[in-house]
Amino acid sequence: MIIDKKILTEKLFDVIIIGGGINGAGIALDAALRDLSVLLLDKNDFGSHTTSSSTKLIHGGLRYLEYLEFSLVRESLRERERLLENAPHLLWPLKLTIPIYNTSSRGPMTIKVGMIFYDIFSFDKSLPNHHFYFGWKKSKLKNMEPSLLQDGLKSFASYYDCQVGYPERLCLEIILSANEAGAFVFNHNEVCVYESLQSDLKQVTVRDRLNGEINKFKAKVVINASGVYVDEVCRLVSDNISRKMGGTKGSHILIEKFEGGPQDALYIEAKQDGRPFFIVPWREDYYLVGTTDIYYDGDLDEITASKAEIDYLLTELNHFIPDNHFTAQDVLYSYSGIRPLLFEPGKKESRVTRKHVIYDHAKHDGFENLISIIGGKLTTYRSLAEECVDLICEKIQDKTKTKTRNYPLFGSYGISNIERYIQDVSVEYAKIYNLPLSTIEYLIRFYGSNFKNVLALADTDKSLKNPICEFNPDILAQVLYAIKYELARNLDDILVRRTGIGTSKCLGLDCVEKAAKIVAKHYDWNRKETRKQITLYKEKVNRMYLSG
Repeated sequence: MIIDKKILTEKLFDVIIIGGGINGAGIALDAALRDLSVLLLDKNDFGSHTTSSSTKLIHGGLRYLEYLEFSLVRESLRERERLLENAPHLLWPLKLTIPIYNTSSRGPMTIKVGMIFYDIFSFDKSLPNHHFYFGWKKSKLKNMEPSLLQDGLKSFASYYDCQVGYPERLCLEIILSANEAGAFVFNHNEVCVYESLQSDLKQVTVRDRLNGEINKFKAKVVINASGVYVDEVCRLVSDNISRKMGGTKGSHILIEKFEGGPQDALYIEAKQDGRPFFIVPWREDYYLVGTTDIYYDGDLDEITASKAEIDYLLTELNHFIPDNHFTAQDVLYSYSGIRPLLFEPGKKESRVTRKHVIYDHAKHDGFENLISIIGGKLTTYRSLAEECVDLICEKIQDKTKTKTRNYPLFGSYGISNIERYIQDVSVEYAKIYNLPLSTIEYLIRFYGSNFKNVLALADTDKSLKNPICEFNPDILAQVLYAIKYELARNLDDILVRRTGIGTSKCLGLDCVEKAAKIVAKHYDWNRKETRKQITLYKEKVNRMYLSG
């Protein structure tokens, strides 16, 4: 439903949230479910920065044990379990294997102790406990992961965390859940001016970056949940607010799965510098390889993997998978993001805390009813949001409690077990819509119970049942669904964050014209505007994902 923003300029919101990444989305949902009036604004698209550029893991943070961040580990493991229950179609258990070598800085007993503590901190989990395989039988170790470097291999540890196939979809479903609960949410709307009209009345001036429209909105409390842009938003308030963000850059490369490749995700100590290094099966066809961890002070709007980072990842990949001789030509694409970590000058990147900070400016620098969110993880977005909205309620004297702990997200209604749900409905819908069973199963895992709404659009135009491109199971109805029901406003939103097209190996470059025809019809683009939008998409993809 299209909302006239002009009408909202007359409204006094309880809270305005700047930033529609995972944390801002979670805060919007928690606040809306407490019947607070909520406005969320993002200058780009929802989940388009750090949220979508992760290793796609929902995890407890095994390595945080080493830094004695026990409370963070426990919080993460508890929230991992809640996410499995509240969004069963968006994440699933993932087995991770840790190979331990003669050269590893952490020996078998150290890893074993860590595994035991990880199981203890996740005492209420639904996932299996860890397993440990000592190297008394070298042949057994080799059979477990035959493509892995065998020289100096002493033992294996394996344990379970979770994979979220599309973090941007998780963020979107939280946004849509918040919208359904009454929150007003707008992407591509940038806050340009912040004003404190009085201690309990704030006003922001907002520019729609796609159509140039200017509006002013008022609220009792403003939440700066802009992730890597936290300091930029703070500068709108005052130049005297000290630096909060000390982000580090993490880059990944995507390669195609290969014969005999790892069956499970590999969590390895990097040979070059001891960083955590992952080789993670993703979708049906790919491995994600990453990540780097480098302090970053560059352009926040143009974050790409450098050649040095890609070379670093390829060097590690070739060391641990020695027989395949990967080169830059094997990299389908790269992507990069900034971890919005607390500014802790002088600390090594890996030692900067991963705990979030809810920074109440009233207590520290005198700016009333302004709160900045620093840090945070995909896994713990909900508990961060609960803590933040508790503080909002304290400020506006509202005593309602959170309702998100056992709240199914937008596509989870009616699903308790995703495999059983697929088994119960997929054959029926494949027959009704004359589509391959694999397409129906894909749509269910992507949209949850809302897959029915996607298919319903195909009844209006049978051509919408056709695949978007030969490399993906997505169908054309998803393009129209993204525009009509998922707040997508341009080709980038649709292909990269509403469907699986823009993150597959083709990056949508071979089918953007086909998608653009549907979008042009909906938005009444003429031929010139359509070509312009296609060109903008291709330029962005080539700039952001094919650089280095």
